[in-house]
Amino acid sequence: MKTIGRKIKALHDRLTRLKQLSEELNTFQDYENSSNYKDIAERGIQVSIEICLDIAKIVISRKNLPEPKDNKGVFVVLAEAGIISEESLKFLVPMAGTRNILVHGYDKVDDSLIYGILKRHLADFEKYLVEVVEISAPQENKFEGF
Repeated sequence: MKTIGRKIKALHDRLTRLKQLSEELNTFQDYENSSNYKDIAERGIQVSIEICLDIAKIVISRKNLPEPKDNKGVFVVLAEAGIISEESLKFLVPMAGTRNILVHGYDKVDDSLIYGILKRHLADFEKYLVEVVEISAPQENKFEGF
């Protein structure tokens, strides 16, 4: 399996685990009161975002697209090239910022933000995967119908 295929599989696997965690959580209180849930969710979301960035950078390189200035710009380049939708762009740009908080500002993580991503936005990661794979690497899409 090529590099992008491994990353697609890694993201799919990570999202599967995050969905399982989301299903275990009945309330925000359950999440907020569990250091284990918070650690699992924060790391899973951080890695998911990083995989999205890695996939985007591979696509940018393969398609000789303009070099982005930063992580948020990675997704802007894909949107400008018609590879991802405006809807995905509106989700992913803030996710690049969320990744920075999870990595560098870990003492400032907003529990309600992470819980909200778990409960309402895992499908947005999947939508990105479908878009980027369909246009950029259809032969490597091993996970049709996420």
